[in-house]
Amino acid sequence: MRGRVLAVLITIGSLTGLTFSQVFDPAQSLGSSRHGLSQISMAQISGVVVGSDGSPLADVRIEVRNDQTGQTMFSAYTNESGAFEFHNLPSGQYEVVASRGLQEQREHLVLSDSGSNVKMRLDTRNVAAANAEGRATVSVAEYKVPQKARDALHKAQEALSKGRRDEAEKQLAKSLEIYPSYAPALTLRGVLALDSNKPQPAMEDFDKAIHSDPAFAMAYTGMAAAMNQLQKFDDALRSAERSVSLAPQAWQTYFEMAKSYVGKSDFKDALAQLGKMQQFQSREFAPAHLLKAHVLIALEDYKDAMTELQAFVTLAPQDPSATAAKQAMDKIKAITAAAVQTPPSPAIH
Repeated sequence: MRGRVLAVLITIGSLTGLTFSQVFDPAQSLGSSRHGLSQISMAQISGVVVGSDGSPLADVRIEVRNDQTGQTMFSAYTNESGAFEFHNLPSGQYEVVASRGLQEQREHLVLSDSGSNVKMRLDTRNVAAANAEGRATVSVAEYKVPQKARDALHKAQEALSKGRRDEAEKQLAKSLEIYPSYAPALTLRGVLALDSNKPQPAMEDFDKAIHSDPAFAMAYTGMAAAMNQLQKFDDALRSAERSVSLAPQAWQTYFEMAKSYVGKSDFKDALAQLGKMQQFQSREFAPAHLLKAHVLIALEDYKDAMTELQAFVTLAPQDPSATAAKQAMDKIKAITAAAVQTPPSPAIH
């Protein structure tokens, strides 16, 4: 039976080869992007730090940490108004830590598309303790992106979410004209290049973004997607691993790693990465079900592969790959049914 099923899956493969190869080809419409980078939700954390009497505190160190690993992802100091801002963070769970001298305040928050604003209070009644380390003399150097560049990028992201690519490109060009080294804007331009099946220009933008801001995780994820498109799977994995070290909650990176492992025919590791991806997903992503079906068929888990194919068809009935997915399902059903009905061959003595 096993040999027969495997033989039939070769036939299925001839019907679904285009389907599965498309997983590595993000040159689709933005609505069915094969890399998921167009679905990145970039939000901001803003807030103010005040003392015991409610007055704003300047030069308070602010750290944004991954709430699961405790890793510090971003840091800065409050301005003269006690305010701070961190832009272009992926949705997820974070811990914000405000500290000055021996005083410290922590806030845990779940960051969504709308962003989050926090008010933090430090106990300044004991001035000696609060200033035990003296006034901050060294500030963390960060890029001071003009607000107009941020606003233009936000408009580009909004336009993209509504399928208005021309408007997105217009606003993106405006953002980069104002601030050419703006890593998130460079990354988004690279994503649009990937969607147009132009991996080389995309890689140039991702590389610029990485050099501009080595801590911007999504630039590494974008580079991994471009490498996957060029079938440079080992390079893609290296870039994706760097992204995970910076932003372990970004599900798009695990999707790229799964694609890389599929390209290397390492299906068990691919399945493991898809499992990690599901832990951080806040919404369904149809191509992930298609990729998982490919992996499960390779691992001879046809029952679960059927489930994934059905999920893909349900989520994306108009996708160019939906017809081939349905054909694959029909073939698996027919062959597994025939295999069950076929009596075992008599033993030869």
